[in-house]
Amino acid sequence: MDEQRTKKRRVPAWGRLVLVSVVALLVVGTGMVLIPRDSGTPPPRSFSENARLAALEDTLLLRASAVALADAPGPDAGKPGADDAVTLLTTHARALLNPVGQLPTSPATASPTGTASSPKATPSAFVTELSRSGQQRLTDARGSDGGMARLLAAVGSAQLLSAEKLAAAWKLPAPTLPTTSRVPATAPAAGSCPSASPSPDADSATTDTALASLVSAQHEAVYVYQVAVKKLGASSVPAAARDLEVHEVLLRQAEDLTGVNCGDVPAGEAGYRLPAKFAKDPAAALADLEASSLPRFGDLVALSTGGTRDWAIDGLLAAGRRSSAWGAALPALPGLELDAGDLPALPTPSDTASPTASIR
Repeated sequence: MDEQRTKKRRVPAWGRLVLVSVVALLVVGTGMVLIPRDSGTPPPRSFSENARLAALEDTLLLRASAVALADAPGPDAGKPGADDAVTLLTTHARALLNPVGQLPTSPATASPTGTASSPKATPSAFVTELSRSGQQRLTDARGSDGGMARLLAAVGSAQLLSAEKLAAAWKLPAPTLPTTSRVPATAPAAGSCPSASPSPDADSATTDTALASLVSAQHEAVYVYQVAVKKLGASSVPAAARDLEVHEVLLRQAEDLTGVNCGDVPAGEAGYRLPAKFAKDPAAALADLEASSLPRFGDLVALSTGGTRDWAIDGLLAAGRRSSAWGAALPALPGLELDAGDLPALPTPSDTASPTASIR
């Protein structure tokens, strides 16, 4: 009797198949999914995120050295420019914080190109490390995502220019400058625009619109410098003539890159309105002209790739140098238009246990 009951309880093979099929249909119909247990291994960080963390780590270390120099007794006491360096690096660190304002918890693993060494608080070592950091930021900007590339290019340019300025003020050897990239001069194959950033919205920013803006800016700069050479004092004419030649080259390069990116090259105008202050102070007008090109180069950094981005990064650094040479106050993040007051505040030492979180 028991054996007969056991046979009745057994489900035949075809019955199990029907049961599995019914369960599968229920899962598909109700949207139920089976989620595997979390392994506890965090997903790998992107190159852009690693570049941001490396930049933040270096900036915090440099900031600590700048604070030490600003507070140093003896011959380095009150070193001119040290306080400005602290302010600059504080802004950079705030801009490089993640959206919730956290410092890196593992600085030794933050750099995509190796670990950073803590700079010594001597003027010479500080300038060397500040220049090294700036160059690394520009290198990382070339391979990062658009928005992060623009931020890293802004931080790198500002740090390099600050290192140059401090070296001159402290009578130190000028930092070694990064090599300038070559501009691609060959036309692409039909239908191939490797640097283009297409968008379904015709009014949105693209590589083409950023290049068109720069072409127009170079047309205007050539015109203004041609007039300035005749209006400036004798001592400033050689610098203006040199920068005029630079803008003529930049114009040709921007036009070539527009063709490489399959864009339409804007034509120059017969004449341009001179800046309002030009008549009284041509040098100040040239400073404003150069400074106005920084966001345009920043746009192109964010919206391009490859050789076009390399050219834009080099152009951003050079434009910042020219604007400073003519007397403009360089922004903390050249190429980015933002209010430093909108950036997150640096955490206080009590907010984090990071060894790089010593905040003045």
